Amino acid sequence: MPLLEIFGYIASVLIALSLMMSNIKQLRWINLFGAAAFSAYGYLIDAYPVFILNGWVAIVDIYYLVRIYREKDQFDLVRLKSVKSPLLNLLKERYGKDITELCHHFKWQQLDDSIVLLLFRNMKPVGLFVYKELDSSGKVEVMLDYIIPEDRDFKAAKFMFSTQDNQLKQEGIKHLVVTPNDDKHEVYLNRVGFTKQDNTFELKLI
Repeated sequence: MPLLEIFGYIASVLIALSLMMSNIKQLRWINLFGAAAFSAYGYLIDAYPVFILNGWVAIVDIYYLVRIYREKDQFDLVRLKSVKSPLLNLLKERYGKDITELCHHFKWQQLDDSIVLLLFRNMKPVGLFVYKELDSSGKVEVMLDYIIPEDRDFKAAKFMFSTQDNQLKQEGIKHLVVTPNDDKHEVYLNRVGFTKQDNTFELKLI
């Protein structure tokens, strides 16, 4: 098979793969590479409609990626007064399976003895943060740290763990302890600033 034809197939696969992404930023990046490659392929085989159309798609992807990176999201944490909250029940209904698959250690019964925070992004509920107080000094055990698939771009994690005016500190939290679910969870915890301590990961909010 000629290399040019293989190049065209790769470009097609990238475009198809981008449409499978739930995260809009990942979708735009992969679609950009696919469209740019397919545009170049169209030019090389003298298929100018393919060249022009996919070139335009690549420009549109660049435009929206610039908007995504310039956009400043507004995050808010709201403490739920009851585990029977309609919003919590809706999240459980929509994402309960995903939560249990990602967070093997978490059991819904733990909500009864824990504090539940609902995370909003631009007034849209996008996550759950559940913790249990270990002592009166502000040390807590994180039972659940969950973000819905389409918002897993680490902006929420930066808000939760890295910002100077951290809302977790307003909750009186100074020291977080997490038991990782698996290797992927450990990678995430390392990336957002936790350090490994024996079988757990810990983060002190300064």
